[in-house]
Amino acid sequence: MNWITVALALAVVDLSFCGNNIHPHFMAWMKQNYKPEEVAAFVRDELTTGSFGGGVLTQETTDRPVILVHGLNNEAGSFWKIARDFAAAGHPIQYLFATTWGRGVEQTNLNVAMSCGHVRHIRRFIEAVLKYTGAPQVDIIGYSMGSPIARKAIMGGKCVDENVELGQSIQSRVHTYISVAGANQGSQLCMFPFLEICNMNTGLACNSKFLNDINWFKNYESTYKSFNLASTGDFVVGYMACGKKASEFAGGHEYKVEGMNHEQTEFDTAAIQLKMLRESTSGQSKSRPSVKEDKKKNAFADVKKYLNSKRRDVRHTEPKKPKSPKRSPQKKSAPKKVIQKRAPAKKASPPKRAAPSKKNQQRDTKKDQKKPAKH
Repeated sequence: MNWITVALALAVVDLSFCGNNIHPHFMAWMKQNYKPEEVAAFVRDELTTGSFGGGVLTQETTDRPVILVHGLNNEAGSFWKIARDFAAAGHPIQYLFATTWGRGVEQTNLNVAMSCGHVRHIRRFIEAVLKYTGAPQVDIIGYSMGSPIARKAIMGGKCVDENVELGQSIQSRVHTYISVAGANQGSQLCMFPFLEICNMNTGLACNSKFLNDINWFKNYESTYKSFNLASTGDFVVGYMACGKKASEFAGGHEYKVEGMNHEQTEFDTAAIQLKMLRESTSGQSKSRPSVKEDKKKNAFADVKKYLNSKRRDVRHTEPKKPKSPKRSPQKKSAPKKVIQKRAPAKKASPPKRAAPSKKNQQRDTKKDQKKPAKH
């Protein structure tokens, strides 16, 4: 998507649905809690649609704040169709947030990598949305190259290209994670690591250091469920790459669409994405019992308890407690005699021979003198 496409979209769609800037309420909060340079990094005023989100909720909602992380050569305003379709389905526009982590909408620029700076930017924005909304958890959707960046932001730890510590995992603050056309295993365009986007350190080349880092750990993206939305017609990331499904990741539940190209998979599947986010919403979950079902079960249990109590009231006498069987007294066994073992007798040492007396020595010498010498 280039800048002409974005400009046409802004001309057709109402800006309240585009969200091409930060709401004044959110802006005032950021200025109170962040330094001017940090606010500027979030807002990205130099871009056409550098960021959006925030505002005071006008009615109660069961939806959680959603943070959208764009892919290569896009910016926050690229989500105008997602914002429009979410709002049309009843999702509060005040609970949709996005910032731009790259240089925005450009003609195909492949000299971009998943640097530590981009990861830190997204992680700080997630933390800012959590503080601003006061929500216990948020939902995160990562698109294309934005998916591995968002996953690393959630995972934390050290950057692979810099000796920078991102901090501990923030998995506990993420309810649902969705990867849309995500390059989680690499891209079919990176068969040979010639371009910056395909470098073996922070690029989308198969088994790059960055991809090995985020795929080494498993099931850290969310606390409820993670999804993987991919298309067989995606020829940018590809449905298959690096000898496996390009968008898959451990713990991600795959939702496959047929024939959609890369941009269609990203921006024309808002209904599917919102359905995934609302799967665990009270009363709509397919994997968990709804509140109504719980009430029915509780009501039935109360009736059963009441009837049982009435049955007990009808009885004039309390039921006799079952007698415990008598145990026969155990015979006391006679104490065993303790036989002390005797220590083995010591063997007598052989008697020592007495030394020869002086008389015997003199007699032996005389015998030797009488013997004739042999010639």
